[in-house]
Amino acid sequence: MARKSHEDALGVVGAQTIIGTGVEISGNLSSEADIIIDGTLEGSLTAGGNLTIGVNANVKANVEADNVTVAGVLHGDILANGEASILETGQVKGNIKAAGLAISSGGVFIGRSIMTIPSQLDADTQSQISHMTSGDR
Repeated sequence: MARKSHEDALGVVGAQTIIGTGVEISGNLSSEADIIIDGTLEGSLTAGGNLTIGVNANVKANVEADNVTVAGVLHGDILANGEASILETGQVKGNIKAAGLAISSGGVFIGRSIMTIPSQLDADTQSQISHMTSGDR
């Protein structure tokens, strides 16, 4: 019998860890795959894939993932290898370090952001960016 994916229930493909509305976690959560949080978490959060903080979520944690999408409330720092996105219902109070940052109209961001060089850029492009940012043009 074929195993149903999480797409059937939530419209999300490949999510391995889902913390639903009403669930409260205190401590550290780590997964090698995607994580979706729609409940309450206080501690730290590391995803080997993508992290989605749902519209009902209230997270007090530093988070690390490939890409981070915030539709709820996050009090803590974001470290994203790819893009950090704050949707129109999202609120982030903390610092963001990511290769890309997108904030939808209505989204709230209170903190500092640092843009990093995406790891998929080739060495020549990274070298050119380094020269431009160090003033050697």
